[in-house]
Amino acid sequence: MIEVLRTGLRKPPTGSGRVLHRSLRAVNLEFGERVVTILNRGSPLTPSSIILDTDKIPSVTTGEFDGDILHTDSFDALLKNKIDLALITKGTRRITAIREILHNHMIPKERSIMRAVLLAEGHENLSVIQGFERAVMEEEAKRLQTCRSVEDAARTLLGLGFGLTPSGDDFILGSIGLMQLIGQNTESLRPLISGYNNAFSRTILLDGLDGYFPQSLLEVLQALDSGNNPDDKIIALERIGHTSGFDMIAGMYYTAAYFLR
Repeated sequence: MIEVLRTGLRKPPTGSGRVLHRSLRAVNLEFGERVVTILNRGSPLTPSSIILDTDKIPSVTTGEFDGDILHTDSFDALLKNKIDLALITKGTRRITAIREILHNHMIPKERSIMRAVLLAEGHENLSVIQGFERAVMEEEAKRLQTCRSVEDAARTLLGLGFGLTPSGDDFILGSIGLMQLIGQNTESLRPLISGYNNAFSRTILLDGLDGYFPQSLLEVLQALDSGNNPDDKIIALERIGHTSGFDMIAGMYYTAAYFLR
């Protein structure tokens, strides 16, 4: 049995799971509409992550939960050291202050929808972007300019961009986090997200609608809520994925600047 360092899994799914995606340090098992992410060390990428004390994830093709034990075709793991990834807010920070803080972190990050936000605002020159990225950034910027609400953004941006979780998906996760931070209802997004065909993104976004977030994003939200300087937390979030952290910040900023004025 492999030692579990941490788990953010709130309720183990039922049935048998099969590999949806694997990388050098992670395996994603799909159980119906939910995805469970198994990682070697590090911090939980999603609220449905299980962190193993191992240098390399063993080769896995199937998995099944029996209470608090994950059985796979190559190892077993007892779920323990559970961490609470629920967002608990105090509501002490005004939206204008949040917007100003996030604005300071908006940079033309390559391949990030953050760059498209700057294009949409007129702060970035399309001519400096080359190749396929230019077409993607131009399309993202055009779509952003048509959005008047987070619901519009979900209809327009889900699935758009680069990465396992496309930039548009991470943008919407940031939007959900910001809305929940200031007490805005996000249930209108549930039908849109429930029907989304990217199982990995769908799991993370549905967790967000339930008030649970990846640890790095959660720490940014809590810092914003408490009035503490969030800069170090934002920098840590930016390290998630190639652009995922930047995309989440872009979603928080754009929501604060344009959807919640």
